[in-house]
Amino acid sequence: MRSRKTLCSITACWLCWTVSLLPSTSSAQTAEKLSNQYIPDDAVAAGFLSPRQMLTSPEWKLAPIEVAQAAGMQYVGVDPLNINDIKVIVGMPGPMGPQAGAVFELNVDTAIGQLNPMILNEFEAKEVDGLEVYESRRPPIVRLHQAGPRTILVGSGGYLTKMLAAGEGGTGQVPTLVSRIPRRDGVTLVAGMQQIRPLVTGMLQQNAGQLPPQLKGLTEIGELTDALYVNMDYAPMSGSLMISAIGRDEDSAAKLEETLNQAIDFGRMMATSEMMNNVRGDDPVNQAMAKYIERLGTEISAMLRPERREKIVTMKLSGNVGTTGVLVGLLLPAVQASREAARRMQASNELKQIGLAMHNYHSAFRKLPDRAIRDENGKPLLSWRVAILPFIEQQQLYEQFHLDEPWDSPHNRPLLDQMPSVYADPSAIVPPGHTVFQVPHGDGLLFHDSGPTAFRDVIDGLSNTIMVIESSREAAVPWTKPVDMEFDLADPLAKTGGNRPGGFHVLMGDGAVRFIANSIDPETFKKLLTSAGAEPIEF
Repeated sequence: MRSRKTLCSITACWLCWTVSLLPSTSSAQTAEKLSNQYIPDDAVAAGFLSPRQMLTSPEWKLAPIEVAQAAGMQYVGVDPLNINDIKVIVGMPGPMGPQAGAVFELNVDTAIGQLNPMILNEFEAKEVDGLEVYESRRPPIVRLHQAGPRTILVGSGGYLTKMLAAGEGGTGQVPTLVSRIPRRDGVTLVAGMQQIRPLVTGMLQQNAGQLPPQLKGLTEIGELTDALYVNMDYAPMSGSLMISAIGRDEDSAAKLEETLNQAIDFGRMMATSEMMNNVRGDDPVNQAMAKYIERLGTEISAMLRPERREKIVTMKLSGNVGTTGVLVGLLLPAVQASREAARRMQASNELKQIGLAMHNYHSAFRKLPDRAIRDENGKPLLSWRVAILPFIEQQQLYEQFHLDEPWDSPHNRPLLDQMPSVYADPSAIVPPGHTVFQVPHGDGLLFHDSGPTAFRDVIDGLSNTIMVIESSREAAVPWTKPVDMEFDLADPLAKTGGNRPGGFHVLMGDGAVRFIANSIDPETFKKLLTSAGAEPIEF
């Protein structure tokens, strides 16, 4: 049987060869490797970044560096320009809980005692296992140690001791990988799968039931992958992102490539479909937006396509990642605005259909429909929305109602589920069978309980009187129920707005649809509600 030392040597040789397949960079960046100092053998991941490199980069010259420096000195006691490197290490959970640590390499002598007193007040100077440390006064236990004039170590869960014992670096999977990877600008993450594979696989498979079939393959990533390498250059306008997965063998890498391609195709389909739903219609701007969405989806999916080289599967977003993000950021509000414009137009058209039905009803019966279909004793049974069904091309549905029974009778109640689309406001999220299109009713309004109204009764003029209103979603009602908005003229705007930005729609008596701003003067709105107030209206 091979000794542990022999197995470690074989593993190290295999990893060295595998890492050599990772995408290369410029000679300036490959001259120096990442440091595996203080990374224990049981580490499962390590991350690297350089605050000084970022803040002194020409790409960041417009960033508020002075503010970052002032904040660092005030709240921590360290100028971020004096931090050359930060290394974060994650280990396997131990008896004391999660194990993790960090190494801070500075370019000036910095003692722990120089940190902000508010930070130091949370720690107590003491000796642990022969080491001088600062230990947190409350759990979880975190220890700080001065490893050198310009090196400060932080460890939790007892990990500080392991970090120091690793010294110049261990021979485990993660430290071996780290020692072979070129130093690059930005953030670099190295993760090994050997120790955490059962945990990762278990978590992924536990959620498999919530994934669509096209994404089921993602649950096998833990079994297919031996290690991950991520580098993100965080330059604002010319950054890049590279993710490389080292497969357990070439067959695993090929399957991983296929799985990622399926996920990308599915993601593109879902994202494009959702965005296309927001820009339907024959409007030239909407059609142009649809073409742009399709082109953007094609370009981004092409940028995300993985490339395989033997056991390495790599995904890269390079060049103008920042610009791409800006374009997407600009697109989404435009799509949202387009979507809201389409919804607003649809709601306006639906109210126009209701207005046309009201006028046709008036032409047929010389009066508007009563706000309720009533029994012989005057008790409301069904809504006016049922009464005008024949005038919105819903004669067949109208004939299914028992007009001498209430809306919630055993026969009429099931018809609630057959609400015509003309009563559905696309911007109002309401329970099924509910509508926000209601008639304002009350003394002095166009609809009241004294009987039907005729157009000749509208002294204020049809163009100055509200006939139907778009209520708030909270005030929505079952469409067949003979209930509508009862307005308190002392607060006439109480049950309006909230369905769309800026205001709400109203249908005037002459059939015109107007958009009322939420900021309308309540007195002016009250004048629009009354039908015979004879008030002058500036609208």
